[in-house]
Amino acid sequence: MVVFINGRPAKKEYRKYKVSIDKNDDYNTMKEIIYRRYYRALVEKLYLPDLIIVDGGENQIRAAKEVLDSLKLDILVCGLKKDNHHRTNQLIDGNTLEVIDMEKNSNVFHYLTRIQDEVHRFTITYHKTLRDKGTIASLLDNIDGIGKIRKKELIKKYGSIKKMSEASIAELKEIIPENVAINLYNYLKERNEEKHNASL
Repeated sequence: MVVFINGRPAKKEYRKYKVSIDKNDDYNTMKEIIYRRYYRALVEKLYLPDLIIVDGGENQIRAAKEVLDSLKLDILVCGLKKDNHHRTNQLIDGNTLEVIDMEKNSNVFHYLTRIQDEVHRFTITYHKTLRDKGTIASLLDNIDGIGKIRKKELIKKYGSIKKMSEASIAELKEIIPENVAINLYNYLKERNEEKHNASL
């Protein structure tokens, strides 16, 4: 979820959601996320938007409106409809379900494209982070003395194998015992040398 305020990205307001249901169930995924977002907004008296844009057609709009109605929230919803080439070309009014064609050179079209690009960038970054964490976790399984808690602390501090490889033994020692830090340092060094030799 991305948030734009007065036409600009408000990155501190962005949120990621791990859904508890089948990710292929677009309708109920939308319902779960809208509920979690706006139930919390009501409980914590957070800022409410003037408009919610859902990436999808009538089904996603209905899902969003169903939840908003149950929470007694009157927030305008619209959907972005894609053509056969998966390019956004129409806007759907959430109240009337009227389909509105957009001129490709209009300010509205460019603005909505910018929002979609930001959603895409944010999603890609998130998935890359998850992949990196998974890669680090499996790599750390090869080091004696690194259990669940130490693994979590290392991932939290470094976030990627590249950053961990740049750490000194002294820096690694801040999280793990010296003998384990030396083993990890040497393992990462050997791994980098093997990768370097393989690319020569």
